Amino acid sequence: MIHFLAAIQFDPNIRGILVVLTGVVVLVGSVYLLLATNVGVRQGFLIAMAGLFGWMASMGAVWWVYGIGLRGRDPSWIVKEVNYSRADEVVTESLRSLPPNDDLPDPETFLADYLAKNPAKAEKIAATEGEGFRAETLTEAVTAAPTLKKQLDPKLGGWRILPESDSRRGDAAANAETAIIADKVFGEATASGMYTVKDVFFYGGKIDSEPETIPGERNIFDKAWRRVKTIFEPKNPALYAAVTVQKNLTQVVAPGEAPPPAQVDPKADTVTILLLRDLGTRRLIPALFTVFSTIIFAVLVWMLHNRDKEAMRRRAEWADNKSRAPAKVG
Repeated sequence: MIHFLAAIQFDPNIRGILVVLTGVVVLVGSVYLLLATNVGVRQGFLIAMAGLFGWMASMGAVWWVYGIGLRGRDPSWIVKEVNYSRADEVVTESLRSLPPNDDLPDPETFLADYLAKNPAKAEKIAATEGEGFRAETLTEAVTAAPTLKKQLDPKLGGWRILPESDSRRGDAAANAETAIIADKVFGEATASGMYTVKDVFFYGGKIDSEPETIPGERNIFDKAWRRVKTIFEPKNPALYAAVTVQKNLTQVVAPGEAPPPAQVDPKADTVTILLLRDLGTRRLIPALFTVFSTIIFAVLVWMLHNRDKEAMRRRAEWADNKSRAPAKVG
């Protein structure tokens, strides 16, 4: 017995289970005990259980709305394809519409042509990015000049590029790293420092929920209409992300010196990692929990209602019989 108590004391799993069971017995049991002594054993049990499942249904509804509590699988990215060059055969149909890198605009020329037509923008970019700024990727170009995104997206075959300010870019790139290392894309010793993430493209999903290209470009009515359209689009179209990476040059670092900045190998092919967004089942378990608790609560309330009706019928019948009974003659 002493060893058993010692195991309970030091094992958090057993101790946690016993604490929960004790709490349920004490809290629910004490309420049931009070009800049973006032309204009877059966009716007290029905009232206690109806209150318990009513509270569980309310709690489950809060979990369902906010996606908290006893939740299911969180959303994640699933690797669909690792393509070493989009000029080769593409397995996934949606990736075929994304133009190869050679067919995309040159980032530096693309940005330079825009700045030549907008000198004021050139001064602003020089102030924020520094003098002599050169866009090495399309992402850097659309981040420096967000208006370029509107010009570039129609050329991407239905895809859209994400600027560096978009948090979804980092999320997709981090998940693509897992596939790069697992598939040993750059050899047996593939690591995160061996490549550079260039551009991240999105395809599909709810277009109306996309963030603004330029902050403030949408008025309040446009935002409200997009929100309404999103609400009445219950099914989420498949959302793909294409993360493009390129191998870095191998640089020799002398002992004691800081490693130089990574440089992309211009002769290396651009590798594309295609990801599919899995929405998960975060709200499924809370939804089932709420529905189950609501059904049990409704059944218990219905049983209590029938007991009340039966009690009312018997009281009315007893009063009627009493009124009809002949009076006693003294």
